[in-house]
Amino acid sequence: MEENKNEIKETTVDAVEIYDEDDSVDLSDSVKKKKKFKKRYIVIGVAALALIGFIVFRVNASKNAVTFVETQEVALGSIENILSISGTVESGETKNYFSELAAPIDKVNVKVGDKVKAGDVLCTFDAENLDLQQQSAELAIKQAKGSYSSLYSPTGAADRKYAEGMTAQQINDRIDAITAEIDAINRKITEKSDRMNQTLTDLQKTARDINQNGISDSSEMYFDNGNDGYIYRNQDDTKTDGNYNEPSESNKQMSLAIQDSISDVSYAIQHDPEIEAWNNQITALKEEQSHLSSAKAAQVNPGTAQSQKASLESTELTQGNTLSKIESAREGIKAEFNGVITAIPATVVDGATVANGAQLLTIANLDDVQISIQVSKSDLPKVSVGEKVDITINGKSYQGEVTKISGSATKNSNGVAVVDTKIKVTNPDSDIILGVEANNKIHAQKADDTIVLPYEIIQTDSTGDYVYVLDNGVVARRDVTIGISTSTDAQIVEGLSVGDQVISSDVSMLTEGMAVSVMPVQ
Repeated sequence: MEENKNEIKETTVDAVEIYDEDDSVDLSDSVKKKKKFKKRYIVIGVAALALIGFIVFRVNASKNAVTFVETQEVALGSIENILSISGTVESGETKNYFSELAAPIDKVNVKVGDKVKAGDVLCTFDAENLDLQQQSAELAIKQAKGSYSSLYSPTGAADRKYAEGMTAQQINDRIDAITAEIDAINRKITEKSDRMNQTLTDLQKTARDINQNGISDSSEMYFDNGNDGYIYRNQDDTKTDGNYNEPSESNKQMSLAIQDSISDVSYAIQHDPEIEAWNNQITALKEEQSHLSSAKAAQVNPGTAQSQKASLESTELTQGNTLSKIESAREGIKAEFNGVITAIPATVVDGATVANGAQLLTIANLDDVQISIQVSKSDLPKVSVGEKVDITINGKSYQGEVTKISGSATKNSNGVAVVDTKIKVTNPDSDIILGVEANNKIHAQKADDTIVLPYEIIQTDSTGDYVYVLDNGVVARRDVTIGISTSTDAQIVEGLSVGDQVISSDVSMLTEGMAVSVMPVQ
């Protein structure tokens, strides 16, 4: 056992010796260094413990310290978003005037830039040329009427109503029917006249047979009112020489009765009502027949008549329109509204002949003035039709309102998407100059009796907008919804109630649930 100990001891000594020889280090120096390292570690440890203690002390101290904050009580107020956007003054109505006929210009009374009033004569046409054009149009209408009228004779034109809607064959049939009807009536008249004449003949023979008391057979007795009695005449119409016997009284009475009958029959032959009615009927039928014959002679080919009538109507329409335009041109071109002349072609000068439809000049309406602006994408939700606008043009104030917002966006010179918007000037005057810049303040959004907070006390993180409120001495987070916003204020439409105490001081060191106190008023 002892031998083993000695071997170990010797081995240890040898090892130490070998170390000393290789590293050339004294054993006593190595021990000293180790002692210095131990002392340094002890000092650092003590310092670390002291620092940790200090930190713990400070943390405990901060937990026990009171944090003061400033608050703002939520109340109702008003907020308005006013957008300031510049634009260009322009007319809401521009009218181009054109010549309605080809004619020389007599006088141009305006130049570009002139302001005119409604009713002012802007230019006039040569009066002699207008007279020639009027005569030409009137002659064209007259010629068309003559060509159409030549298709029909004057008499035939008056008689066409008798054959209206009838063909030539129908006219012929009616003429033949009238002829047959006239023949039938004439036969009735002849028959009745023959009967009446036969009666008259019989009466006259009876009168001659009453030749009594020596009346010669060669004489006829006639009643002569002038002689107040009867006379006798020979067949050669000479008075007898009186060789006759005085008739008896009864014969005289009979003779008188026969003479009355002869008179009645003779009158009836001349004035019979039925015969007169038949004659009147024949007269009417012959008149109708004559008109129908005339109408038949005046008939023309339907296609030719229709073509000529269409030509007449077309000429009356076109030349009538020309006459109307000539009449209007005599008064010259007049301004239809108060405005400013914006364009006159170089060809429109005194003495120049303008073509039909040529542009004469352009007027911009000064009673209808608008401002053209471009609204950015960010401002577009704030602008709507009907919003009021304060306008300044050349240092003068005007009123206006938004009237139109384009349905599509364009790119401005900077490549930014903008929407063309129109503002109507509601009180324009003659001082306005088109084409100049106008400053516009659009009363875009407004709300009254609503919660309004300074924008600076509203916080934002990944979940949205929020504020810190003081709730029973503890910090509480309230998520809010913002409505109208300006560069300084914001409308709170959800999340707060009137009377809430919103923390308005620096909230960077605050956390939800922290106990705080309101900073006392100094």
